[in-house]
Amino acid sequence: MDNQIEIQNPKFEKDIPFLRTADIDRRGLEPQTVTMPGNGKLELFYDNHIELVKIDFAFEAGTAYQNKKLQAVAALNLLVDGSENYTAQQIAEFIDYRGIIIEKNVDTVSACLTVYTLVRYVNELMPVIYDILTRPLYNEKDFNIFMEKRRHQLKSNFQRTSYVARNLFNEALYGPAHPIGSYAVVDDVDKLTVEDVRCFFRERYSLSQARIVVSGGINDDVVNSIQSYFDTASSADRNEVTLPAPSPIQTKGFLFSPMESAAQNTLRVGRILPMTWNSTEYVDFMVLTTILGGYFGSRLMSNIREDKGYTYGINALTNIFRGSISFFIVSDVASDKADAALKEILFEIERLCNEPVPDEELRMVRNVMLGDFMRSIDGIFERSERFRQMKETHVSERFTDIFFEVLSESGPSAVTPERLQNLAQRILSPEYLLQVSVGRR
Repeated sequence: MDNQIEIQNPKFEKDIPFLRTADIDRRGLEPQTVTMPGNGKLELFYDNHIELVKIDFAFEAGTAYQNKKLQAVAALNLLVDGSENYTAQQIAEFIDYRGIIIEKNVDTVSACLTVYTLVRYVNELMPVIYDILTRPLYNEKDFNIFMEKRRHQLKSNFQRTSYVARNLFNEALYGPAHPIGSYAVVDDVDKLTVEDVRCFFRERYSLSQARIVVSGGINDDVVNSIQSYFDTASSADRNEVTLPAPSPIQTKGFLFSPMESAAQNTLRVGRILPMTWNSTEYVDFMVLTTILGGYFGSRLMSNIREDKGYTYGINALTNIFRGSISFFIVSDVASDKADAALKEILFEIERLCNEPVPDEELRMVRNVMLGDFMRSIDGIFERSERFRQMKETHVSERFTDIFFEVLSESGPSAVTPERLQNLAQRILSPEYLLQVSVGRR
């Protein structure tokens, strides 16, 4: 450990200027809401300088609602494989000819179908999307093809150390029965039937519970086209699930999973945070996370990548779920350096517990975080996506208020080195962290 004592903080200029929080434009972070004739609602983010619109159709249809593994992902992905009035080929030709992009995303609580299209195609696109979202066929042939692809994908995923490490980490912290700790294995492919998928669709894909977020070059024709088919969207209670409390298998110590064929090991170190998103303490912890591994000049990057050369990259992150927040450090490292890299990770964590953060470094990190915030809202599509994700996780703009209070130049809530060190000692001490390694010994 003697060589570790010689590690110094990166050099920071003493005259780094503060980015002024008052100079950051926070307007337009929330949409204009339009109530439609059927009592439904549209959430609108306007930018009349572009000819493109993005439309999100979000449903409470994530993995937390499924009775069988893979039910949620199959229900969403098979929507575009044929409907009552359009074959899969007709749908594909329609969107390809017009350059329309359709994306599908399933997470723990939500399923979202996202459409990117030129403004001039919205009117003719809406009946197709309506048919997809209300009358999908879910025929057995397409279901079998999709599930066979999923089987091969799962087999491939379980040969990846990063995939296995993430699953082990979440399962240990949340428990195998928790939606966040649960994951599909290859055998689950044969347990799901096409009727299971149809049932899931009927239960979770009601238009009256859909959230529709529209962003981009919105005009009256776009709004009228959407509401002519979706005027009942968001008119009913979404019946949103409250995720259960975690039932952890293991919350600290070391967990290893062998994969002898691996060329590198994946490391994950972290915990569930004992705090909520609407607290000053959480934003303080975000600052700690950024110092540790949240940007290219962070301590972990400087030590483990630049100085030791154990990895190409290492990151520290927090992840807000509905009802909980997780913290983790993740890196792929050379297998013969995995133990050494883990020691360096813990060493950098201990430094945060034992030493106050220098003022110059804190000023730099504060600027980095404000810059990241500005990039996250730099564009109308980014703003609409941020809004949708905050809604799905039950986070309000009160979080943004607290974020700016903590990162302000001064004031009672402004972050300090003393507060960060105290928080690190209470929350980030290695004795409270789960350490996962997947790969070779």
